[in-house]
Amino acid sequence: MDDLHKPLGKPGKVPSNRQWVMPAALAVGTGLLSLTAYLVLDAREDGRTTVAVNDATGAKQQPETATKQVAQPSSGGQSETEFDLSKVKRLSPLLPLPEESNSRVDTPVFKPAPTPTTRLSNWVPVPDLVEKSEFGSLPRISDGNVRPLDAYSQSSGVTGANRIAIIVGGLGLSQTGTQAAIKDLPSSISLGFSPFGNSLQRWMQNSRREGHEVVLQIPMEPLGYPTINPGPRTLVSSVEAGQNLMNLRWAMGRMTNYPVVMNYLGAGLTSKSAAMRPVLQEIRDRGLGYVDDGSASASVAVKLAQDLKLPHASGNIIIDAVRDETRMRNNLKVLESLAKARGYAIGTASAFPESVRVIKDWAKQAEKSNIIIVPVSNLLKDYGR
Repeated sequence: MDDLHKPLGKPGKVPSNRQWVMPAALAVGTGLLSLTAYLVLDAREDGRTTVAVNDATGAKQQPETATKQVAQPSSGGQSETEFDLSKVKRLSPLLPLPEESNSRVDTPVFKPAPTPTTRLSNWVPVPDLVEKSEFGSLPRISDGNVRPLDAYSQSSGVTGANRIAIIVGGLGLSQTGTQAAIKDLPSSISLGFSPFGNSLQRWMQNSRREGHEVVLQIPMEPLGYPTINPGPRTLVSSVEAGQNLMNLRWAMGRMTNYPVVMNYLGAGLTSKSAAMRPVLQEIRDRGLGYVDDGSASASVAVKLAQDLKLPHASGNIIIDAVRDETRMRNNLKVLESLAKARGYAIGTASAFPESVRVIKDWAKQAEKSNIIIVPVSNLLKDYGR
């Protein structure tokens, strides 16, 4: 009787030439399971590194295998080992780490030019750095070649290794959330404001009184636009450059005293050179710096910024991509390891209550880990000066 016609539940002897099937299947299954959780390091042509966590399984689950690679605190509360970046697996299609990744990359250089105008206060705009327009007071480079980037940066005076900048964004939209972030976060944390917020000048003044550096977030076309729509003044790739510049100037006129702008979303725009170039040229010509938050792997913004000699930086990890406090703490630990490996790192987050709480607690312990928290302008690459 052949195998096809044998009664179910009564297996016969397995032919010898099929004895390899089960072990082989087991080996393949084990290999597939080993790929279900990992961290990603993306080192791009400019030396920036993006670290992300594979969160496809959702926020409610416990951190997976790659997250568990982060050193766990001992009973004494201190981490005993460093996170080993060389053992992190890479995810195609992102670029792998360069072979010389263990060596230090070139350190960002930013030295603000002196501001000759006598400052009335830290939160009143310098008259020479303001251009009146139909959109309000726009930033401009002074006749003495002083940039808003020079005048409004909160310089830490710190150079060297282990520097971390964190931008907490989305401020201005919620009075309670904005006030909590300004008061609860240490002054070394940079605060990002949405142009759609209310009373932005007042919030800017409060932030600068508390010692924070402020960042203006520019809404840009995301993937899935217009179903996913940041707002009516979003910069998009489907319009003429003049329309985007008008919307950019509208956003820039919503507040003053910011040295840096950063994208909000933007994967649909930042991947298109023709659409991004005029935007970045305008930012450069107004004497500002630009931060790419690192959320879009196909972004060409940093490469364009290099070509245009626009002071720039790139975020390495979105701390609260998943709003789970364990994940956030693990992401901050990865950010520390990255800063120690390459000298500096930049993290971004939104002003959710749990995000503010986790970052506040982490900042209290950062000094014990030999970490220096600096305003984000201090980590700009400003080789065009």
